[in-house]
This record gives sequence, structure tokens and C-alpha cells, in this order.
Amino acid sequence: MFTALLQSSACIAIIYLAYSLFLRKETFYTANRTFLLAALLISAVIPFINLPELFTQYEESSTIMLEPLIIGGTYVRATISSNPATFDAIMAVYLSGLTFFGLRFLFRLFQIFRLVKRFGVTRKDGAYFVHTDRAYAPFSFFNLIFINATGFNSSEARDIMAHEQVHARQWHSLDLILLEILAVIHWFNPFIWMLRHAFRGLHEFLADEGVIHSGADIKIYSAMLFRQSTGIQVSDLTNHFSKSLLKRRFTMMYKKKSKSLAGIKLILAIPLVSGMMLLIACTGNDHSQQAENPIPPGTPETVINETVPEELPPVVPQEEETPVFTVVDEMPVYPGGLDAMYAFLGENIKYPEEAKKNGTTGRVFISFVVEKDGSISNIEILRGIGHGCDEEAIRVVESMPPWTPGKQRGQAVRVRFNLPIKFALD
Repeated sequence: MFTALLQSSACIAIIYLAYSLFLRKETFYTANRTFLLAALLISAVIPFINLPELFTQYEESSTIMLEPLIIGGTYVRATISSNPATFDAIMAVYLSGLTFFGLRFLFRLFQIFRLVKRFGVTRKDGAYFVHTDRAYAPFSFFNLIFINATGFNSSEARDIMAHEQVHARQWHSLDLILLEILAVIHWFNPFIWMLRHAFRGLHEFLADEGVIHSGADIKIYSAMLFRQSTGIQVSDLTNHFSKSLLKRRFTMMYKKKSKSLAGIKLILAIPLVSGMMLLIACTGNDHSQQAENPIPPGTPETVINETVPEELPPVVPQEEETPVFTVVDEMPVYPGGLDAMYAFLGENIKYPEEAKKNGTTGRVFISFVVEKDGSISNIEILRGIGHGCDEEAIRVVESMPPWTPGKQRGQAVRVRFNLPIKFALD
């Protein structure tokens, strides 16, 4: 859980930094919004995607591939893993923040629904309006436009409604809901709050652009924005006339449209952000279980995100009295199940000193056959890394206790397995 959360947080930081460095001052508002939305959605799901598996071409194999086993060199774990009290304290702090910001999110939704209930909804010219009193600054929430047109001249009222209709038509509230949910989950990450503010700016730039393109006088419209920004802001979940953004809005309204250089920046930002997020996701996969499940020394870790290389050397069958099966009616069973097997291997496989000294890491692919009587035979190294790791893997696999043999049509048969063992120095 925490590893995925930290990976996603790192992706969010990369997204904001790329936007701030390359795109923040450019006037490609729609492209910038699309870029940020796509990147945020990817950052939310990428820690949970098994990237190596997606790009691995599986070939039909003549053996059963077990899940990988990871063997650490020193079994040094972070304090969060080795100290349950620290882990519990961090969890308590995170859940407290999650609860606080989650309740704040629900309260802000309640504020909006309370206004709808209080003032009611009217429809005019295909738009839905909630006519509030003068204390509230105009704002929109999805297709609802909250406004009090009394006290405005017809030109101002028209511009205000045009501004809010752009927000409603382009579904800007959906962006804000997404950002609010991410902010609840990543409340500890300052970059999510900065991205939230960046989205508000983009929404206002898009709405201003829409009003000006509709024929509004830019000077009169600017003066109206200044007057309306002093009203009460109902909720951060709404698109409203914000005073904090006024200076930048005026700057962007009078700024000339971005030229080809801005387009080049966007084209460069996309692969840069994508590559860095993929790198973060890939580097976190090997240890995705460590922070979630504290692991004492000598205990193996099954890494479900590890995958088999595209090609393994074929196992050359030897002439034997009886065939070796790959799929049978009843598969062989290690005493206590596969979890017990991984525990046995993890407790007994030692990182060879020669491999430690030479910094040798990598995967050893070992093949073995469970015989009719449950004993282990035909142990072979399909791919090794040397420096004693191959021999150590063979030694411990040879010492495994007898399995319950596999059966085909009620008869005990021989079954072959492949087992990847990853040696990784902490």
C-alpha cells in the first residue's frame, strides 16, 4: 500500500514540475489540461500495473513456472518494516489526515447541495441556474450555475453567465472532483495541492478565453472580474471568481497566443513525464510488498510483479523410463503448500559470500522434477548468474522434503517445475 502511494506521489511531483517548468506560462490551455488529466490518471494506476508482464511475450512452456522468490543479501529493512510501533504510528497519522480531508470534502459537497435546496433550480436557454443572494460570488458546479443577476447591468450579467457556462460545458467540475479525491489520498504531498491550484488557473483561463471569443470587450470584462472576485466563496469544489488568480488571469488574457516553441515544449514534456513515471513504477515493483508486510530475516518474499524473461533455454528431455508431465489432474503439493515451500527456501538459501563480494545480483532459473514417490530429481540450472548462486540454489532445492506426488487418472506421475530465484543485495 505505502509503496504504491509513494510511487504515485512521486509521479504527481514529476507531473507538476514538468508543467511548471515547460507549460505553465503557455496559452495552449486545452492541451495543457488534457496533458495534466491524462498524466494524473496514469499516475493513479501505474503503481498497480505489472509493467514487465505487459511487455513480456510468454511462449508455451513445457514446464510449470512457479512464482519468483527473492533472496536478500543482508535483509536490512527500513525502520517502518522492522519496528511495528513506528509503522503503527505512521499509519495512524496517515489515516487521521485521510479522515480529516475526506470529511472536509464531504462537507463541501454538502454546502453546495444545501444551496441548491435553499434556492432551487431554474432552467433558462438550456442552462440550469441557482439564483442566490448577493453575498455569494458567481460560481458553477457541473451544469449548475449559481448567480444573482440583480444589481448587474445586462452586459455584465451576460458575461458572467457566459463565463460560467464555459465551466459547465467543459466539465471543469469533474477535474476538481478528481483533484479533490487525489488530495484526500495524497494529503501529505504538497505537489497535489499545487496541481490543484494549477487546474483552477487553467479553468479560469479557458473560461476567460471563451468569453472574449464570444465578443466581450476585454477591458469591461476585466473590470467586471475585479468587482465579482470580492464575493463570498462557497467551496473549493466550485469554479468561482477567485481574487488570488486575478493578476495571472489579466496577464494571460492580454498575452499573445503561444507559438510553435510552446508546442515543442509540450511534445518534449509528454515523453519526459511518461518515461520518468514508468521508471518509478518499474523500480518500485521489486519491493512492492516490503513496506506493507514486515519481513523478518530469513523469510522469503514472493514478488508477484516479477515476471519470466522472454526466452528461457529449452529443457532438453532425457531418455527416461516414464514421461515427465506438465499438467496433470492432481498437481504435486509441497508439505504445507507453496507458502511453506517459499518459507523453507527463504530460510535455507544463503547469499554466497563470493556473490556478495562481487556485487552479483540477478535471477537463477532452476528446473526440477517431482517424482512418483514425491522426491526431487533432475535438478537443472536453466539460467544462472554464477559466483556460487547457482550451486546454492541447487543445494537447497535438493534438500526439500518429499512432496505429495502428482496424479494423472489416479496414477502417480512425474511432474516438472521451473522456479525463478532472485538474488538481490539490499
